[in-house]
Amino acid sequence: MNSRTSAALAWGGVLLAGVLWGVGALVAQSVMEGGGMSPFSLSLARFALGLPLLWWWHWRQMAATPAAGQWRHLPWRERALVVLTGLAMAMNVTCWFMGVAYIGAALPTVISICCAPVMVALLSVLRGYERASGLLLSALVLALVGVALIVLPAETLRLPKDYAAGLAWSFASAALYSLVVLGNARMPVHVPAVSASAWGMAVAALLMLVLAGAQGITWPRDGTAWLQVAYTGVATTSVAYLAFAWGARRLSPTAAVVGTLIEPLVAALAAAWLFAEPLTGRQGVGALLLGAAMLLLALRRATDA
Repeated sequence: MNSRTSAALAWGGVLLAGVLWGVGALVAQSVMEGGGMSPFSLSLARFALGLPLLWWWHWRQMAATPAAGQWRHLPWRERALVVLTGLAMAMNVTCWFMGVAYIGAALPTVISICCAPVMVALLSVLRGYERASGLLLSALVLALVGVALIVLPAETLRLPKDYAAGLAWSFASAALYSLVVLGNARMPVHVPAVSASAWGMAVAALLMLVLAGAQGITWPRDGTAWLQVAYTGVATTSVAYLAFAWGARRLSPTAAVVGTLIEPLVAALAAAWLFAEPLTGRQGVGALLLGAAMLLLALRRATDA
């Protein structure tokens, strides 16, 4: 296989993951609105159904994993990082589902996915992991303006019902997704990505079992809803992750991150087509500004590299 074919297949894996995640936003909205599932129960189902394939992959590569990367040999600080990243993953997905339940699929997905890289960059500068630069400051300004245009409703004097709550959950999802990104970025290199994800997802599933159990677990109402729940667990968690991990290992981190920006695009287009929830012209401009901010961040990382 030549390098061009390998790169094309790698891009295909990353883009496939983004499409599966974007469609997953619409599936989640449908199963919560008509399928009888609460956001907490759907989050539990997503992690529980996504675990088997990840753990199968984890056990398959155990023989090739160095002893230092196995759970029993990890120091407590590294175990704590895995656990905290898994907890952030659980609450990130749950907050995203809550935002979708309040204001539909498109807006929470745009906020959660596109705002997180900006939050990561800002936190990295504040924590001293990265230095401030003209490109970074320009990206942050574009992102702030873009977010303001996106979240501002058409009738600014009268907010739609539950609009503020939906935005709050969406921004909480973005903040938690930032913690997931930072947690994975600080994960020791001797810990395989699939192992860290399998352990973290197990922690996430346990947390959601407790939270959903305390709230009262809800179940899908019919066969269609069961299929939708299966999609959120198998397709958006196991299959999408495997496709993304395979492609990301053959692309630069910057290219992989840019590739996943297809997720909010797919969610927005599908929401406009299926649920008549298009972004307004002003929100579209805001989304473009957020995209420009992402590209500036990518250019900055490529320049620093």
